[in-house]
Amino acid sequence: MQSKIKCAVFDLDGTLVNTIDDLANACNFLLKKYGYDYTWNEADYKKFVGNGAKKLVERAFGGKLSPYELERMYDEFKPLYEKTMLDNAYAYDGINEQLDNLKSKGIKLCVVTNKPSKAAHGMVEHIFGKGYFDCISGVVDGKPTKPDPYSTLLALETVGCTVDEAIYFGDSNVDMQTAKNAGIEAVGVTWGFRTFEELFAEHPSVIIDKPEYIGKLF
Repeated sequence: MQSKIKCAVFDLDGTLVNTIDDLANACNFLLKKYGYDYTWNEADYKKFVGNGAKKLVERAFGGKLSPYELERMYDEFKPLYEKTMLDNAYAYDGINEQLDNLKSKGIKLCVVTNKPSKAAHGMVEHIFGKGYFDCISGVVDGKPTKPDPYSTLLALETVGCTVDEAIYFGDSNVDMQTAKNAGIEAVGVTWGFRTFEELFAEHPSVIIDKPEYIGKLF
């Protein structure tokens, strides 16, 4: 089966790049600006992320924003985060080597993320280089977000691969559900934001705890 794999699909936050500090800092800035006294820690924010920036903002504000207030905070969050998203973000150790290895084998590389599209492109191109990935699929307002398979299937269509020719890597239940909904083999990674137990509950094909195992699946 491995010989027919032509594409590797990666989640971004918590899978390729550690982004938690900058996401937390942007939310904390808004909370302080508007007088909210929540004191979330890193573990809290690791639970808040995964369903897109709007859901992150909603959770950071304790679910107490009205629909109008949520839209207003989301609109304020996006440019704020875009300005600060590279302050502390970095690729996990070993990721670059594994990606280079896959590229040397002719494997197409895709990023499929619930991060807003502009931020996703900016981050990926800054950290990995412009044109390094064959496709970057972020969230466009009004389009379905993961775990809906829309963005994943669109990415595969863009690079000319079928679901049977792809493997999906992610660090959360949202990612495992996305892969399942798209009909793609799922690989859970434990170096990101969520636990082994959360991944295991979704029954992925395999769970790996180090990036060095990525290349062994091809």
